Amino acid sequence: MPPFRPPFSFNTIKSRLHIRFNTTKSSTTPNSTTPPKNPIFGHPFRTLIATAKLVAFTHLFIQYGFYTSPAAGPSMLPTMEVLGEWMLVSKWHRFGRGVSVGDVVVFNIPINDGHGVKRVLGLPGDYVLVNTPHSSASSLEEGVTEENRGEKAMMQIPKGHCWLVGDNMEASRDSRLYGPVPLALIRGKVVAKVRQHPWEFQWLRNPLDTLPEYSLEG
Repeated sequence: MPPFRPPFSFNTIKSRLHIRFNTTKSSTTPNSTTPPKNPIFGHPFRTLIATAKLVAFTHLFIQYGFYTSPAAGPSMLPTMEVLGEWMLVSKWHRFGRGVSVGDVVVFNIPINDGHGVKRVLGLPGDYVLVNTPHSSASSLEEGVTEENRGEKAMMQIPKGHCWLVGDNMEASRDSRLYGPVPLALIRGKVVAKVRQHPWEFQWLRNPLDTLPEYSLEG
């Protein structure tokens, strides 16, 4: 009886396994002609992350960024023209955040639904002249009593409020009319103005920043 011989030798099995392994490896290798996948929109999870980042950035820009608003009226002459100028307003300074005396702010007028543009003349704890110059003490509605209706009456600005006055006091309705304004009504700080005809961009700086510093020490 002849000896038993397997149908495949060891070398045959080894060669077949080698061929199968190489075929599997080559099939997993990306084809150079296949276009690459979009790194942002190629996967639903990546798309969700990109959308969330865009929404967060938009929210931060809207809440703490900038917006433009037209300037109108003579109350801020000569700083701003009656017509033809736009203001660049920083919303980072909403609610009085980082606002100093001398800054120009946009705020909600406390006696109506409009908004105004005035200069900060006093902050909480400061003392200000109530009804001078060019004002009528009888028209003040808040913070003015019978005792301080004199021409040189003074008052201390309460906590959480500020005193706003227009640069053109003769044509301005401001804190001399409706008293201290809550800081919560401040919508932003005017950081620049833009004139359309002719086009001109100008940063609006606090005039008190240019004053020299004096030391009380001898």
